[in-house]
Amino acid sequence: MVVQVLEKLPLGVVLIVPFVLEIVGAVGLVGYLSFRNGQKAVNNLASQLMSEVIPIIQSYATVARADQI
Repeated sequence: MVVQVLEKLPLGVVLIVPFVLEIVGAVGLVGYLSFRNGQKAVNNLASQLMSEVIPIIQSYATVARADQI
């Protein structure tokens, strides 16, 4: 059955389609992995920034409350 279908297709299609599918799959996988890695990096950077900024904000809030008393 498969052989009969392949015999009717031009040789160029039989040779090119598997390579195109492989390239599309590889590019898609690399793109997905890059996107996921970028998300992890942004989340890591955001958590580092939050851990540095929160104590500063708390100290300003403490000073502001002490000034009101």
